[in-house]
Amino acid sequence: MKRILCFALAALMLASLAACGEKKPDSTESVTEKVTEAAPVTEEPTAEATAEPTTARHEVISLDFINDFDKTASIEEQEIYNKDGVTVTAKKLVYDTVSGPQIVLAVKNDTDKTLMIQNAYTTVNGFMMKPVLDITAKPGKTVEEPMSLPYLGLAMASIHSLREIEFSLRILDSTTYGVMDTTPEVRFNLTGGTKSEPTFDEDGQVVYDGKECKIVLKGIKRDTLFDSANVVEVYMMNKTDKTIGIRNSKLTVNGYEITTAMETAILGEKRAVDVIELYDNELDEYGVTALDTVDVAFEINDYETWDKLATTDTVSVEVPEIAAEEETATETATEK
Repeated sequence: MKRILCFALAALMLASLAACGEKKPDSTESVTEKVTEAAPVTEEPTAEATAEPTTARHEVISLDFINDFDKTASIEEQEIYNKDGVTVTAKKLVYDTVSGPQIVLAVKNDTDKTLMIQNAYTTVNGFMMKPVLDITAKPGKTVEEPMSLPYLGLAMASIHSLREIEFSLRILDSTTYGVMDTTPEVRFNLTGGTKSEPTFDEDGQVVYDGKECKIVLKGIKRDTLFDSANVVEVYMMNKTDKTIGIRNSKLTVNGYEITTAMETAILGEKRAVDVIELYDNELDEYGVTALDTVDVAFEINDYETWDKLATTDTVSVEVPEIAAEEETATETATEK
């Protein structure tokens, strides 16, 4: 469902841009023509696309966030990896209307193997991110493709302007899927940004605050732009110098055990905001039409060894009245 709605949104945005007189790019292999420079989105999704009203105080992301995002920060071209016949260069930073900010990567493959380039980890302004990156480079070829930083992840971390980006890449053999190498950490201090970055609001239900990490529930929200699922938004801060993994070890809705899992890796002294998704189709199986109680517990592990470091008590998530109101509105819109 999420994928279908993402495609629908993408089509809607592109149609809106076309209606405003955007020139259609020529068909070419150049990445600069594949990536569309950001333009303000002027059309809200239709009722058929969202099947529910947008409510600012309950949504994960809005079109206003995308339109208002600071699109002036830039990076200088730099070679970030050159070893054993593989060269990776970060070319530039561009802004795509749908996908979010994108670092254009050029991969030159002088080996006799087909390579895959994937993300090892990425942080933006100190927050862990899950970029979209999947590059395949055939022997003797050079390819240019973007690594996208989704607006959804930036919105959850309240990042309105790019200040600092750190990332590492994995280089894999596409035949065996074995990891051939991992690049050193690349750090960009971006220039040209115009918006001051607000301090992240850590208020919420504190689930755990120990020597390993801090976990705070930011409440139940609904992804009214990219999906139709309610989500439990979770803020996490790693207090150690090691990478830790945090996952929900328990999730019940109205007393029913739900299988949805959140697993988040957090580098030492970094932060993350992730969500536990409450998919409507799974709730429908139990006849859940409204969220009365949502209970969750977490497990903290050493990411390298997966040894258990700590567990949390079960906490009842505060269910806002607006969630029930939106569910009723959704059912009414669907009936129409």
